[in-house]
Amino acid sequence: MNFSRHCDLCENQITSLEKGLTCNLTNKKPEFSNTCSKITLDKKFQEKLEIANLELEIIRRNQKSTHLTFYGTIIIGFLLILLGYFLSDWKIFSLYLWYVKIGMIVTGFSFLGTAYSKLNKYRRENKKAELEKNKIDEVINKYGISYQENFDFKEKIHGTQEVIVNIEFKNSRKGKTSNSYKFDYL
Repeated sequence: MNFSRHCDLCENQITSLEKGLTCNLTNKKPEFSNTCSKITLDKKFQEKLEIANLELEIIRRNQKSTHLTFYGTIIIGFLLILLGYFLSDWKIFSLYLWYVKIGMIVTGFSFLGTAYSKLNKYRRENKKAELEKNKIDEVINKYGISYQENFDFKEKIHGTQEVIVNIEFKNSRKGKTSNSYKFDYL
């Protein structure tokens, strides 16, 4: 069993180089079969849950923009390649026109590479965010806790955006929580 997933969300976790992962209540390594009866899901749990859900929501909100950028860059790349290829006859005698022609084709291929790398980066970030959220959800499902998240994105001011994260817990003593996060767009 992967105790670290449970303990990463618990307030009682102690990690040291000497002992490794231990419980603050028992001063021993975690020992439980499916769930821990002494788990304390409080601030640490709430923050990890909110951040994991917020990161995934931000990535999903950028999906349309990422795909439009990908297709636009692909089109520009192919147009540059075709324009460079058909710019003039291949039997040209001017060295300058050869440089222009080959430069356009190389630039077109670099646009294609950029488009692919941006889409690949988006897919990696999305997969990582989903995995992190699923790890947390897997643990809290074992404790019978479910939740509903709601995000309130405020207006961007000078590249900084504030987001209010509201989470309503079901089958938990926490009830409803609300926190505000600010992040910068790069």
